[in-house]
Amino acid sequence: MLRAIIVDDEELSVKRLKRILSESGQIELCHAFLNPLEAYEFVKENPIHIAFLDISMPEINGMRLSSLLLDLDASIDVVFVTAYDDYAVQAFDMSALDYLMKPVTVQRMSKMLDKIRKRYRRGEIEPSMEVLRRDQEILTEQETRIVRMIARGLSNKEIAYHLNIASETVKYHIKNVYRKLEVNNRVKALQRAKDLNILV
Repeated sequence: MLRAIIVDDEELSVKRLKRILSESGQIELCHAFLNPLEAYEFVKENPIHIAFLDISMPEINGMRLSSLLLDLDASIDVVFVTAYDDYAVQAFDMSALDYLMKPVTVQRMSKMLDKIRKRYRRGEIEPSMEVLRRDQEILTEQETRIVRMIARGLSNKEIAYHLNIASETVKYHIKNVYRKLEVNNRVKALQRAKDLNILV
């Protein structure tokens, strides 16, 4: 079963999303927060699998909170929740697992949870080399480029400079690499990349 948090400054949206998750039967624990900083402090002490983040929040928006959470644990799956289509494209640019449009429907939530459940089911066993080679094929050119820069010892800031992108964008790409290669840190990512001949 999965552990999740919901962060949204609109109480009605929080209640609706929490009810849908509860009725899905796929979430073991779900904690809701109206304050992003409280959510961040909670995750420091309580590991989670999924973070449902409203994008448009005062002080700390969902994009920034996502970056903070991924600094704590790069394996967290981020799902952005938004009322604006424009943010959907931005969410995928930042390698979010998915996004949900408000008002969230039971059907849309069910599809998203199925995606997560299947991925965690695959992660319960050590992936075979055949699976790993399929993962290699779905790394984007940018992700492959970043993995090779990590192997050269470059920091996120240095990678961002060389690729002319924001440091936070680098973090999201790295998180996506971890997800695809089914690892949770740089050392394991580099070892997996070496096994897959990505570092040639």
